[in-house]
Amino acid sequence: MLQVQITEHTTDGREVTRYSDRKYRTMRGVGKDLEQFQRVYHEPRYTLTIIGEPEQRRPRDNSAAIGQVHVGDIFHCMWGYDMTFNDFYEVVAVSATGKTVTTRRIAVRMDGDPCSPARARVRPVLTGDRFIGEPERHLLQAYNNSIYIHINSFSDAFLMEPEDYVRTYDENHLD
Repeated sequence: MLQVQITEHTTDGREVTRYSDRKYRTMRGVGKDLEQFQRVYHEPRYTLTIIGEPEQRRPRDNSAAIGQVHVGDIFHCMWGYDMTFNDFYEVVAVSATGKTVTTRRIAVRMDGDPCSPARARVRPVLTGDRFIGEPERHLLQAYNNSIYIHINSFSDAFLMEPEDYVRTYDENHLD
């Protein structure tokens, strides 16, 4: 564990040593707070030192997701803050190791008006010409009992059960 040591060299020749309240696993973590400490303790009488040893990053255990996803499975991503959007992704290929999947976004069938206060209900289109956009590769991830893929910086898509393919989901485009 890493920690920031703050040494103050007093005018009477003593050294007073304090330590940051927080401990860090990596240099990246301690580096962010070190910059803040440097702004606070910027006078020459202070010496800032990083003490301790960084820990190895723990590998993410996604073994629960390997082999659980097959071609034709669908992932659901619901996102938005004031507005609610639903995206569905169909698995079109699974890697030989089973750790990554290639998905394509699929169209939705919408019942109602998403711009009305009553909202709309959407469900994925399962047949015909349903694909939107280009194929994308995603690393399968597992958390608790859920399998998901990371879509972008603000959303993840979770593996759906086959009985949920016909279920409808709220969609709201009102801001």
